[in-house]
Amino acid sequence: LSQNVSISAFFSLPGALGCTPFSLCVCAGLKVPSGCELVVGGEPQCWSEGSCLLFDDSFLHTAFHDGSPEDGPRVVFMVDLWHPNVAAAERQALDYIFTPGR
Repeated sequence: LSQNVSISAFFSLPGALGCTPFSLCVCAGLKVPSGCELVVGGEPQCWSEGSCLLFDDSFLHTAFHDGSPEDGPRVVFMVDLWHPNVAAAERQALDYIFTPGR
């Protein structure tokens, strides 16, 4: 979202909720070995290399990599986009509120 950037590294996410309903998460599977799963709101999602998943991370979501070490790591590129229901004036206010160093 604008100039705000955050980076996380992890193997499994046991259960998380996004901190706001203002954005949608895009996950692009760069390397998705067997045993990887993403569940959003109790619904398993089909994760595959070269494909993107778009979801509202304000719903409970979990990510697992239960494959063998020989399968290698799961590599996912994640980007947050503005939720389409957030108006331009709201985006501007949120950018101001969440500006790094504020």
